[in-house]
Amino acid sequence: MSTLNLVPWRERQRLLALRRWQVGVVLVAIATTLTLLAIDHVLAHANQLHEARLEVLHVQQQALQQQLTEAPVWQTRERQAQQLQQAWPRWQQLQLQAWQALTHLLSVAPHGVQVIHAEWREGQWRLQVRAMHWHYVQHWQTQLQALGVHVRGQPTVLSSHLWRCPQGRLWRLNTYELVSSSLEETSS
Repeated sequence: MSTLNLVPWRERQRLLALRRWQVGVVLVAIATTLTLLAIDHVLAHANQLHEARLEVLHVQQQALQQQLTEAPVWQTRERQAQQLQQAWPRWQQLQLQAWQALTHLLSVAPHGVQVIHAEWREGQWRLQVRAMHWHYVQHWQTQLQALGVHVRGQPTVLSSHLWRCPQGRLWRLNTYELVSSSLEETSS
């Protein structure tokens, strides 16, 4: 019975449909494979370009680092930083001496003396004071010397100002300059 075919045109249609379906599957497989190969090729090319750019940037970075270490400005700054590190303990010591000198100076009450300018430079005081008379300045000097602050000055008046006290009296305030000896002179 299988050899007898009463409707041969249906069998031909079925075979044609099967062949179309097989050709479609093959074409879809070929198209998918070609698409995947194209995507892979594009991504591989983009990856190669990216790696080439990274390599160029890496070479540029190494060249710039080499130039930076060899640059005279960088070497000068590195030398300055080393000098600063070496000088830092001395500067800290000078700052400590300045604070100690200031506390010694401020620990004596300046009765009758007005300090109008105080300058500490390289271990030496330079003071400008106002007082009604040189004797007030001498008394303040002796109190400072008792604490180890040695300042000396001349009774020469640098300038003179008139000052009216709250009671209405007019007083003449004289300006004197006092200078201390430097630390090297006092230690020798």
